[in-house]
Amino acid sequence: MKRAEEVPGITVSFSIKFPFLMWFKNYSKEGFIRDLIAGITVAAVYVPQSMAYAMLAGMPPIHGLYVAFIATIVAAIFGSSRYLNTGPVAMTCLLSASVLYGIGFEPQTPEWIKYMALLALMVGLIRLTVGLFKLGFIVDLISNSVVVGFTAAGALVIALSQFKHFFGYEVKSSTHIFEVVMDLVSKIEMTNPYTLAIGVLAYFLIWGSRRISVYLPGALIAVVVTSLLVYWYKLYDKGVAIVGEVPQGLPSPEPPPLDFAMMSKMWGGAFVVAFFGLIEAVAIAKTLAIRVGDKWDPNQELIGQGLANVAVSFFKGFPAGGSFSRSSLNFALGAVSPLASVISGALVGLTLFLFAPAFYYLPKATLAAIVLSAVVNLIRPQDILKLYRINKIDGVVAGLTFLSVFFMDLWVAITLGVLLSLGSFVYKTMYPRIVTLTRDPVTRTFVNAEKRGLPECPQIMFIRPNMSIYFGNAQYVYDYIMNKVEDALFNGRPLKFVLIDMEAVNYVDATGAETIVRLVKDIKQKGVEVAFANIGCDVYPILENAGFDEVVNQDLVFNAKGEAIGKLFEKLDHDYCREKCPYAVFDECLEVKPPEKVQELKKAS
Repeated sequence: MKRAEEVPGITVSFSIKFPFLMWFKNYSKEGFIRDLIAGITVAAVYVPQSMAYAMLAGMPPIHGLYVAFIATIVAAIFGSSRYLNTGPVAMTCLLSASVLYGIGFEPQTPEWIKYMALLALMVGLIRLTVGLFKLGFIVDLISNSVVVGFTAAGALVIALSQFKHFFGYEVKSSTHIFEVVMDLVSKIEMTNPYTLAIGVLAYFLIWGSRRISVYLPGALIAVVVTSLLVYWYKLYDKGVAIVGEVPQGLPSPEPPPLDFAMMSKMWGGAFVVAFFGLIEAVAIAKTLAIRVGDKWDPNQELIGQGLANVAVSFFKGFPAGGSFSRSSLNFALGAVSPLASVISGALVGLTLFLFAPAFYYLPKATLAAIVLSAVVNLIRPQDILKLYRINKIDGVVAGLTFLSVFFMDLWVAITLGVLLSLGSFVYKTMYPRIVTLTRDPVTRTFVNAEKRGLPECPQIMFIRPNMSIYFGNAQYVYDYIMNKVEDALFNGRPLKFVLIDMEAVNYVDATGAETIVRLVKDIKQKGVEVAFANIGCDVYPILENAGFDEVVNQDLVFNAKGEAIGKLFEKLDHDYCREKCPYAVFDECLEVKPPEKVQELKKAS
């Protein structure tokens, strides 16, 4: 019997389902050293960061280490990116918390922990299904405008949610910004100066470390320094909240509760968490792969993300996602394979099993500082204004998504943003831009006559629909062109031809094809012929099946605009061109006009 690698296709097949089998192909000692350095460096950032993000998800800090240990290793083994680091991430944690807040649970309670694990399972199954059935394209339904609007607002919510740990007093648990701000301000006199001092010190230690070097583990430095201060000066007796007792090792594996009544309440939020996380993971992996020319499989990446979330759900975890900061650090440190992420995950596990009690005196204000330092640069409402300048509709969608976070649960706000984005897309396709073309007297190219304020040929109406024609916009296209023809004839325009440029029409459905045929018939009944240019090879057979050839003469179907104008000009009323037409729209016009008129037109142009 042949070994697997000798059977054609077997190795390739297994490397797709189990990409780790290909890690060590052409692997070298130098590659291992680079992976080791990257893994150790990322772990130094990862340990305190994962604990901080656990608090953001409403979980005890130690649960962040559970997720960091398991999710990172599983996603690395089954994913396709050598740089992507999967684990606790700010936006996914925030969204996950908003799902349980919306149902009415309180953070860090047994019910919260239990149903957060169930949410992780649901998110994992959704991502796994998307990856296995190669449905990754679904993430494209969440537009960049929604991501920009939500990220800016979500980062603001995250920052505000951490101020209670900074100031040292309890604030109402909510993901509604107004409620948090009002409660925060109303209790400002309750600020604990020792807690505030620890939080500010931790923040500036992290900020200062970044200014010195991006490789310096500022979060770890802040954890060590502030924990020692709390221990030496017994600041816990002065009201500084600390992590306290931390259990060593992993909890015994336990399946999440299959509470179908609760699952029915969580499905909407689970889909939002799953797909928003997919956008982050795919965007990170794609960006880093492009930089170095790596090949990667987005659907395989989704399989890795799905399995990681399913795995953490059995260890009282919460939904995990791809981290841009940790993945970028892997990239910057020259990681050669996903083994770098496995090493960082294993070191988190080592910390969990050997050093967990060392976090007893870790101040929660320090964990809040870690979260704040990670999200403060994401609060960028100026990105919404930039989108608005590029495209007003996209800017409005981003703005409304941003504002909706102030008044509703986060996952509902994202859903609203997606619906607004899809609605604006449908609206734009239902009312496509249709332009009237003419020739520019200087460049001699075809341009938008109305936008440029240039004259049209009185005998040829040259029209271009700028979108595919389907059931949703076919009647609009018909009405627009028909009204334009009727108005021209009513105003006495000597119209001979309507020339429709189909260059931008990449697709027509049955309704679109039948509407085009009906449009041609109705225009011809008014004594005007209809010609076409640039009909695509995919579009023509559909038109043909709808009876196009029966209403349009083949000598009125052209491959290019210039050819169409040349042939149609031969059929115009040249007496009108010579004696009555004040324009020379086309080059051919000059051939039939008197010499003195030609000189006059040339001077005018």
